Amino acid sequence: MVGKREKAQETRTVAKVSGLGLAVFLLTSLASAWAQQGTVAPALPAEAASKEPTTPVASPDAQKTPLNDYTVSPEDLLDVSVMDVPEVTRTYRVSSNGFLSLPLLPEPIPAAGESLDQLGHLIATKFHDAGMINNAQVTVTLRETRLHTVLVSGEVKRPQSYPIFGPTRLLDVLIQAGGLAETAGNNVIITRGDIGARAELEESARSSAVNTPAPGQSFTLNIRKLVTTGDDKTNVLLYPGDRVTVQRAPLIYVMGAVARPGGYVLNEANQQVTVLKALAMAGDLTNVAKKSHITLLRRDPAGPGQQRDEIPCNYNAMMKGQVADVRLQAEDILYVPESASLKAWRTTVNSAVSVASSGATGLMIYR
Repeated sequence: MVGKREKAQETRTVAKVSGLGLAVFLLTSLASAWAQQGTVAPALPAEAASKEPTTPVASPDAQKTPLNDYTVSPEDLLDVSVMDVPEVTRTYRVSSNGFLSLPLLPEPIPAAGESLDQLGHLIATKFHDAGMINNAQVTVTLRETRLHTVLVSGEVKRPQSYPIFGPTRLLDVLIQAGGLAETAGNNVIITRGDIGARAELEESARSSAVNTPAPGQSFTLNIRKLVTTGDDKTNVLLYPGDRVTVQRAPLIYVMGAVARPGGYVLNEANQQVTVLKALAMAGDLTNVAKKSHITLLRRDPAGPGQQRDEIPCNYNAMMKGQVADVRLQAEDILYVPESASLKAWRTTVNSAVSVASSGATGLMIYR
């Protein structure tokens, strides 16, 4: 008798779902569409997310990024829709330890690490195992994420965290960061997070590769080759949790009596910079430069602190090819002093020219 009543109850439930199935399907579709457009969720009960995030979060729709490979992370904001069960259909925040608490279920669900589809199937299974809902139709969509980002730092125009929701090429992330800064060097350091390390481990298992980076380990790539040629081997895949650090180019400094004193980048095109080349880069010597006393200041790696060795440079002999043109190293300072006598003479000449010009102008006005 009891079995007949249970069977009749199940029959009534099926009829109810069939009668409302189309309407619920349309409502679920609209809810999914609203979630993808980033609309604000209604007020939530205690077990769901009830506060707006205090730090910037990423909206997946804003980035136009497919979520096929997205895996749930702690503190993600998820829209969970269970067909014909409004008590459960709402927005939830994944806990900091990766669990999702739903009404009617006695225990939280381990959500972190699951794809959105996998989490939907897992929720349906939990409802079935708890004797609550048979064949539940569950849809899970991503509302907001905090942790699925790549941190881009170093010599880019806009260093910050950028959201990605699946494997993304390095060049695409650098474009989001505004491209390389003028002070960018040739190399970029990629530091793998947990997701990236797992992905590379799976790839190495398929290809029988060795020396796969573990989480927190880094490797270096030639960024200039990627930017100039679009080299596919350099344009590696990045994963949420990875870090990209664009290294600063080595600099040399030309100071003193030159036309354009300042720092100059050493990149792949001019690694072999010499004293004469550096002076040319700086616009050459001024009229008051003391050519006989040009000095190269080079940091002594064995010396204490910022101590530098002084290396005299014989400009005239270098120009005549009598001595070798000294090759510069990163962080070298090439200093060109001013000649006091030349400067005084130049000042006198300039003053005389200024007075003569002024007098001529006065005569013209007088007439």
